[in-house]
Amino acid sequence: MASGSDIRSIMDLDPAPSPAANGGALPTAASAARPSTLREVRKPKPTRWKKSAIMSRTRPRWVSQAFPANPDRSDDLQLQRWARAATAASAPSDTPPSSRFARYNVQVEAPTYDDETYEKHLTHSEWTKEETDYLVDVYRECNGKWPVIVDHYSYSDASTRSMEDLKARFYSISASVLQQNTPITSMTAPEYSLFEMLQNFNPQQEAARKELAEKHLNRRQDEVDEESALLAELQRIMMSQAAVDTEREELRRRLDYPHANNGYQYTTSQALTGLWQQMLTADRMRKNQRLRPTGNPTYDGFGATPTNARPRDSNAGLSEAGGNSQARRPTRDSLLPATPQSTLPVDLSAADMLRFGVVANQDKLPSGVTFVSDRLAKPRIAKSTIQTEKIAAILQHAGVPELIPIATAKVLSMFETVMMKVNGILDLRKLKEKDEQEMRVRDAEAGQ
Repeated sequence: MASGSDIRSIMDLDPAPSPAANGGALPTAASAARPSTLREVRKPKPTRWKKSAIMSRTRPRWVSQAFPANPDRSDDLQLQRWARAATAASAPSDTPPSSRFARYNVQVEAPTYDDETYEKHLTHSEWTKEETDYLVDVYRECNGKWPVIVDHYSYSDASTRSMEDLKARFYSISASVLQQNTPITSMTAPEYSLFEMLQNFNPQQEAARKELAEKHLNRRQDEVDEESALLAELQRIMMSQAAVDTEREELRRRLDYPHANNGYQYTTSQALTGLWQQMLTADRMRKNQRLRPTGNPTYDGFGATPTNARPRDSNAGLSEAGGNSQARRPTRDSLLPATPQSTLPVDLSAADMLRFGVVANQDKLPSGVTFVSDRLAKPRIAKSTIQTEKIAAILQHAGVPELIPIATAKVLSMFETVMMKVNGILDLRKLKEKDEQEMRVRDAEAGQ
């Protein structure tokens, strides 16, 4: 607990006189009634601020005046505003300032037409001109917002008009006006895209789309949960199918084999014969020959050594001196050819030639592989398309099919005979047309 001396020290008072200083006597009531000496505290005088030059000026006067006319407004709206009173230093300008918000004044584009254009291109059995004009005006007033247009549309005879009907009518007249102002051939890409969008609007499809969206929005929670479960199951199935396809592709890649080269050059008998002759010529230059000719000059060439050539006399003498000639090792020339010439067919009987379809052709054959069907197809094609069509018409009238299944030598002979007759008929027709043309020219000259 704080003592009296502590309190006096805190309050900055004189310490109390001790009993020893007072002769051991306690302080009396008179001494206690005397006021204690306190430290004098002077309060600071308040500072007086001077008025600044800004506060000393006279306050400006405000007057109500007409707001400057906005040239961007289409109506005659007059507004009032408060402005400073005109002084000699700042005189008001007579030129009205341009509006800062003119860029936000965006007007929608609506089709414009006259009575003549409407009667020619915009008439409709269910719409009158007055209602069409009312629709265009409402569209312009509502800035093209179709929900607002449907809400404000209150024509007397159009109580049952839906948004799709209004859109179909407005888009049809917009497409017609756009086509009249700019022909389709002169339209740019954005204009043609807009024209297609306006012309291809389908009100039934739009109504079905909105109905489907409304049903989708009003689904119950159990239907949403069922659809989520089905989508999750579908995703699982698709992921499983993708994994199976990946494994199958990996298996096919592991089991893949090298494919044959499509650019293989030895695909004909002539190419194989040339390859055999090259290999045989290269083998003759070697010391140890490993190939032996077939004995046919057609395959081996004219420079090949015949298989029935006798051995040299020196070799014969050595063989006789060596003893039994049957015991010596056979040489390459002593072996029989792989394809002896005696085994190749030279002549066939008439029955065999008819059976196998062999024809002795004395003409020079072209190089490469030729097919018999080419001899049936090429005569049908002429230099001009008109001539080809005439040949096809004559063959069809004669009963010749376009595709002959078995093209034997007899069939080819008969077809060539028919084609000769067809070409003769075409030549006669050409001469006939030429004579008729000359007769018409002569008759025209005689008539003049």
